[in-house]
Amino acid sequence: MIGYIEMLKDLGVTQDQMDYITNHQTTIEFESDVYHKSESKIHGIGVFALRKILKEETIGLGSIDCKHKTILGRYTNHSDDNNAMFYYLKTRDVIMMAERDIDKGEEILINYRDHVLNEKYL
Repeated sequence: MIGYIEMLKDLGVTQDQMDYITNHQTTIEFESDVYHKSESKIHGIGVFALRKILKEETIGLGSIDCKHKTILGRYTNHSDDNNAMFYYLKTRDVIMMAERDIDKGEEILINYRDHVLNEKYL
């Protein structure tokens, strides 16, 4: 939790602002053979690997048409020790890729700082 609080300070946003960012778009939910959402030990609901995911493998879309979040875009939790990262497409939608191998059952995590401060494009 300390890492999350420090991340908010680094981004210059309050928890209320982060809640708005997280919740203001419609979430499109669909089944995936790569991940699913479930209760997280980190915070609320998280996203977990249904199978081993290899480094640099595409996990899925985080947003569609810049209007709708997917399960990945809505429920992926923050960690300073992330195992995945969002990359922007030319359309400004985001796609998630594994930064290292992720074991089956492991929570998929991104570092929110990277997503907001260090936009990466494919």
